[in-house]
Amino acid sequence: MAEIILRRFGHLLLTMFIVSVTVFVISEIVPIDVARNILGQFATQESIDALRERLGLNCPSSVRYVTWLIGDDWIPPARDLLGTRALPSGCTPEGADRKGLFRGDMGISTVTGGEVRPYIFRRLRNSLILAGTAFVIIMPVALFLGVLAGLREGGILDRVISVLSLVTTASPSFALGVILVVIFAYWLDILPGISALTDTDSALGSPEKLVMPIMVLFFAEAGYVARMTRASMVDVMREPYIRTAILKGLPRWKVVFKHALRNALLAPITVIMLHINWLIGGVVVVEMLFGYPGLGSAILTASLNKDLYVIEAGALVMTFVAVTSQLLADLLYSYLNPRIRES
Repeated sequence: MAEIILRRFGHLLLTMFIVSVTVFVISEIVPIDVARNILGQFATQESIDALRERLGLNCPSSVRYVTWLIGDDWIPPARDLLGTRALPSGCTPEGADRKGLFRGDMGISTVTGGEVRPYIFRRLRNSLILAGTAFVIIMPVALFLGVLAGLREGGILDRVISVLSLVTTASPSFALGVILVVIFAYWLDILPGISALTDTDSALGSPEKLVMPIMVLFFAEAGYVARMTRASMVDVMREPYIRTAILKGLPRWKVVFKHALRNALLAPITVIMLHINWLIGGVVVVEMLFGYPGLGSAILTASLNKDLYVIEAGALVMTFVAVTSQLLADLLYSYLNPRIRES
């Protein structure tokens, strides 16, 4: 077990490094001038050049990447060695003393001019609140409905759950959101139509603003997990060892909970852990629809404005969540499946 964790940790570091390099390379390809984007199309070239100098955009991308990664301590000796032609002035934002990612410094936003780390962690906190609450509600209900449908294969209850799951899964999130806004905010007037928060506010301070985003996530996700669980439960209940247990006279509840349920959860567990990553950073549509300041909307806004260091920080956080959730899925899978655990 310890060997698996150490191996996955090494894979995590390698994946995060590859992601960070890829983001920097793609940012150089995207034809967006950050300085002109900030100042507007009518700004003079002198103003744009001055802003690029102040933001530290005059240096090559490789130099800016190394500076973002390890800090700017290496620049003065490198400039003395290579000369100003290789390392021109303005390689870091004016007046900045960058420590680098390895020392906890995620850089400065080129759009807002503020530190990236507190901004990203505020957005991550909001996403964790939204995703965690939705996850706690979605997964038990979805698993229960899936097991219930699987045990009543072909019955009325199975058909109702299957049809509702299919309808909610096939419905786009933005359509579900608009419908809920019309019903609960416009017709009934019992819930706010937006979930906007200030930078200092916590989503827990206004729980009513979480209700509709969570409802959208519930309808979009619960049906998919329920259908996966239902299919897995149907397959397990057809296994020979289940029929043998029933023929031996064991109570049905004991057959289901002690023999079938554990094996039926093997397939959905991977899907559930994948949805952790999606809930935290992939709910961009829900966040933008309700104005909720989460990590997904932060990455989208930064991408539209080529705010490179915000994109980098958001991508690395999402990579960490994705790899960690998969590690948890593997550990849970090995716990539920003795053959994997003993191999």
